[in-house]
Amino acid sequence: MGSEETARENDGSEDSDVFLDVPVVKVDEIDLEVRDLRARVSLRAEVLDLVKLHVGADVGLGETKLTIKGVEAQALLKVRLDNVAAIVERVLQTLDNNPQILDRLAATAESAVGHVAGGAEKATSQLGQGAGKAVGEVGQGAGKAVGEVGEGAGDAASQVGEGAGKAVGQVGEGAGEATSQVGQGAGKAAGEVGEGAGDAASQVGEGAGKAAGEAGDTAKEAGDTAKGAGEATTGDEGRPP
Repeated sequence: MGSEETARENDGSEDSDVFLDVPVVKVDEIDLEVRDLRARVSLRAEVLDLVKLHVGADVGLGETKLTIKGVEAQALLKVRLDNVAAIVERVLQTLDNNPQILDRLAATAESAVGHVAGGAEKATSQLGQGAGKAVGEVGQGAGKAVGEVGEGAGDAASQVGEGAGKAVGQVGEGAGEATSQVGQGAGKAAGEVGEGAGDAASQVGEGAGKAAGEAGDTAKEAGDTAKGAGEATTGDEGRPP
């Protein structure tokens, strides 16, 4: 232990776990352009859940432009884990001297697992009940929909039958009315033809009688003419020459 303490005193970093020494740096020109620069060196030790140790560095750079000319440097970087090892050793020694700590940790973990299992079982039960209720509602809705579809189909068939009967009745009435109208038209046409034939025959008879009368008148006139001619001839004969 004495040699380690002497070494730490010579380094001048007795209380540091990470030590960086740059005794000599010579730079002629440095041109550095950095955007979004982030650097972090972390050392972390945890006791619960046994022991966890985290040592590392996190460096993030967005956009960097670096120009260095004429550089001469000497650097020394030391990372000591003596304090971390001592902390871990003390934790292990404490657990060895007090095993009931582990029992309490185990009981806490078991209780947490029980709560998780109970919540999962309850969620599964609720999910099953909700699924059964949803299936029942879907079945009822499907039965109701089928019933409504059947009723609608029956109403549609009834309406179609009534419409077909009504259409057939209307067609029969129209056919009877058309036949009656055709018969009436045929009778009326026959009557008109008979009347026309009677009128024509009457007119022909009247024309024939009139023509016969005119022929008799002509013959009478011819007789009168002949009679006049005979009388004239007789008179001429009785006269002296």
